[in-house]
Amino acid sequence: MNPTGRLRILHADTDDLENPLRGGQPVRTFAVNARMAARHDITVFTSVYKNCRRRMERNGVLYRRLGFRLPPFGLSPHLSFLTALGPVIARTPHDLVVEEFTPPVGFCGMPWWTKAPVVLNIQWYFFEQWEKRYHLPFSRWMKRLARTGRYRHVIVQSHAMGREMRSLLPGATIRLIPSGIDDSAFIESQGAGEYVLFLGRLDMEHKGLDLLIEAWRKVCGPAKVPLVIAGEGPARAELAAMIAREKLGGLIRFIGRVEGAAKADVLKRCRLFVMPSRYETFGIAALEAMAASKPVVCFDIDHLNELAAPPWAENIVKFDSEALGVSVARLWLNPERCQAMGEQARQRAWDYRWDAIARQQEDFYLEIISIHLPS
Repeated sequence: MNPTGRLRILHADTDDLENPLRGGQPVRTFAVNARMAARHDITVFTSVYKNCRRRMERNGVLYRRLGFRLPPFGLSPHLSFLTALGPVIARTPHDLVVEEFTPPVGFCGMPWWTKAPVVLNIQWYFFEQWEKRYHLPFSRWMKRLARTGRYRHVIVQSHAMGREMRSLLPGATIRLIPSGIDDSAFIESQGAGEYVLFLGRLDMEHKGLDLLIEAWRKVCGPAKVPLVIAGEGPARAELAAMIAREKLGGLIRFIGRVEGAAKADVLKRCRLFVMPSRYETFGIAALEAMAASKPVVCFDIDHLNELAAPPWAENIVKFDSEALGVSVARLWLNPERCQAMGEQARQRAWDYRWDAIARQQEDFYLEIISIHLPS
């Protein structure tokens, strides 16, 4: 670190902010780094995608893309990125490295490539699901690397994640710093609301979309509750077939992926938000709904139930699709209660603004650097 206190930070995140298929991880990477860029020099190393730019600068944050694509192998950008990452880190001057926990392999191994402190930021932790999908021993690989004791500084999104990491990395300093939301997400509702909203990636197993359709077949369909599904993903065709098979097309409609003003509009016009995920490590879509003064109905799963909880949310016993439908239908028929819950949700969401989250993360970095400075 130079005498001015300006850190040289390298941030490894395989997910890319400009990739059309990105998730929530690079949003956090950018939101935090952009708020720190006036005080520190920050470079984000990320993966490639079709027609991407190799270098770009955004709000003072330098992005460099590593790796290559080998169509049609979907994992090739991730694997080539991970192969190139270590040597690039080793030859790039820095004071601190931030490593995103990277699906499907977990640890990227940055402590083996630098003598500077490494901060592990965990936004994904679905090893059981990855092993089922890819039939590879990711969990054993992760535990073997954890036993080396090289990961000493960890950021988690929830208390539940913190407990898991203390078991895996008993000697590490673990700090709870959740994801956040822009001030622009705090939008005004529009009337009592015209529909129930699902907003997210169309992934059947992860997002519980089969359970959502079951809830409409059993309860919400007969109750004539309208549903809007916003998002894109691999389950789109299968989901459409399910809706047609159950003759729910008159109540359920797709609107595709929404961003910016379109997302704000669809949120302000809904009455309540439903999030039937089987697993999450935070739940940014629920936070966006809360900021828009909408109550949330979700299953009582770890991590998500720390964000979406009574009195501004209803946590349903997992994974009871009929109980989910009963909760949604009951709230739909009581718009006054939805508005009261939504006001409480908005107040809770205020604690998650990005400015506050970025300050917490920067303070953690400076604390780590102070520990590692020579006495």
